Amino acid sequence: MGQDRNKTGVNFEKKICQLNGWTKKSKSPRICWVGTGGSNWIKMTQVNLDPTKFIPNLNKSKFEKYDAIDANGYKIEIKKYSSQEVKSWKMYAEPIFKISEDKTVETVTNIFGYGDYDTSVKKYNEFVEAVEQNVGQEILDSITKSNIGIQIEDRFIYQNELEYRWKIKKGWKGYNRLSIEFRLKPTEEID
Repeated sequence: MGQDRNKTGVNFEKKICQLNGWTKKSKSPRICWVGTGGSNWIKMTQVNLDPTKFIPNLNKSKFEKYDAIDANGYKIEIKKYSSQEVKSWKMYAEPIFKISEDKTVETVTNIFGYGDYDTSVKKYNEFVEAVEQNVGQEILDSITKSNIGIQIEDRFIYQNELEYRWKIKKGWKGYNRLSIEFRLKPTEEID
């Protein structure tokens, strides 16, 4: 069963598309990592948990993020925030690997902690911090500039009015996540 926050967001996206005559079509970024194997966890072990060798495969990764396409073919992201809320940093996307299921915790505990949960959390979080350096500004720009801006509850915000950053956030069961956050630029910074 999906998260209530996610369901509310999807319903909001549909409503905005209907009001503006936009086509509801969503794309989310997906970063593929160098290496072979069906999971990121296998790829991590292939590089001996060395975050400097765990790098994005630019040819296989998809950096688009949008929820709608307007009549002119422009891609638009939609977020259920008000103008006041986006003056401070808000969640934009989590395109990097993350732990969000019990079965993944077991796998990661074995890989990073050799069966010890506390050790796995510590080593995994150190790994996430180091991976932040590998994804960098180029990938952040590719994801965030793949649309013309963000429609929020009470207005449309063009890309030149926005700023983005990578942010490590406390994650599920102590395993941190690398996320993208956005906010409205302070007025004097808008070009």
